[in-house]
Amino acid sequence: MPTGRNPNIILILTDHFRRDAIGRSTPNLLGLAERGTTFANAYCASPLCGPSRVSMITGLLPSQHGVCGNQARPISPALRDDTYARHLQQAGYYTAMIGKHHWIDMYGLQTDVRVNDDELKRYGFDHIFQVVDDGENRHNDDEYTAYLRSIGRLGEFRESFSRKGARRFQHPFAEHDSADGFIGRNAVQFVEAYDGERPFYLNVSFIGPHPPLWHPGELTHDPEEMWPPLGAPDDPQTRIKRAHYMEKCALIDRYIGRLIAALEARGMLEDTVIIFTSDHGDNLGDYGIWDKRYFYENSVGVPFVMAGAGVPGGERMNGARVSRSLISHLDLYPTILGLAGVDVPTHGRRLGIDISRILSENGGPARAELVAELGTCVMLRTGNWKLVFDPEQGGVQYLFNLAVDPTEHQNLAGVAGYEHVTLDLVQRLLSNRIRLTQYTHVKEEQRLQRVRVC
Repeated sequence: MPTGRNPNIILILTDHFRRDAIGRSTPNLLGLAERGTTFANAYCASPLCGPSRVSMITGLLPSQHGVCGNQARPISPALRDDTYARHLQQAGYYTAMIGKHHWIDMYGLQTDVRVNDDELKRYGFDHIFQVVDDGENRHNDDEYTAYLRSIGRLGEFRESFSRKGARRFQHPFAEHDSADGFIGRNAVQFVEAYDGERPFYLNVSFIGPHPPLWHPGELTHDPEEMWPPLGAPDDPQTRIKRAHYMEKCALIDRYIGRLIAALEARGMLEDTVIIFTSDHGDNLGDYGIWDKRYFYENSVGVPFVMAGAGVPGGERMNGARVSRSLISHLDLYPTILGLAGVDVPTHGRRLGIDISRILSENGGPARAELVAELGTCVMLRTGNWKLVFDPEQGGVQYLFNLAVDPTEHQNLAGVAGYEHVTLDLVQRLLSNRIRLTQYTHVKEEQRLQRVRVC
């Protein structure tokens, strides 16, 4: 039953989950979308795990927080004290993280990652329960490997990574003992056991459908029914891999359903806002690429569903509610704090907006553009256009008119007739860079014309 207090907030995060993976294989996500709003034009701040996840929790671009790639140094202590989780905690929320975080990279260190639990709590968490990627747990230990060791199956798990051919898709255990099953079970147990008087914030972070593309049980998705790749040959192996990928998405969806059922059983569902997204997408064979790290839509674009207390949705005559506003992961910072009734810090030159304003009856101002970064490469997305610029590779790399070319087959960079569009977008990108990096102080306000005062 509704309590009148600030809502519980659950961020369900995945890894490599494409927008088009939400469909008939994910009925619980479809159900969540029916209850809330889906954002069709949502983007990560960086199409790579570490930078993307740090951008989410800090509300800053990689060029601002300094984590520009995986295996980078962690953010500064000052920034750890300025995450939205820390502000939620200071406002009275009980905060928990279950699963993968990637705020601190310990890949290849051959250690128990739980040694940094206290360091991670500095990011604003009362409860930390770490699970690393499959593959990383071959050499690092975490809560999942500790569980497997306790049931005598850790050696069997680690040996299974040497499988070749078709056998490489076969996870050695049943669903509930896979890493994502383990994460899902512990998230459900958290909800079932929570008896605190404070509202809670829970980050449930699954490791899938990140490679390896293995999964428990038999393949139930028909490769022939998988969608063909964009800009690449439609070979059988691509469809087979995509079928196994969808098995991983379906497994995650089942645990999302169990989590929602646990909230409903506890009478918490009406008092909880649920946000589902992914740290980035996956090209998954599109354009011949088996990786993220690109600014194509299926890599830099992300699924984004928001439902629950105060979020418009429900059954509509013309289907689920879909917003086509441009949304960035940078928006999570002000949106989550706004849901909790916490003032958003004014320092830091953050670019995020509170999505709740867009969803309000009056329809708050939507953004005209957004940016994403990876290394020296930066993307600018406007209503119709996408520009990708990299000074290390000669400047403008891609120019797509997504209104007429949503599959990004026609690169208009350098094409005659598009010089004005290119110039406009480059100027907007330059303006964005200057606003982020240049400012003055009050003393100079009257001596310079219309400058930004910090």
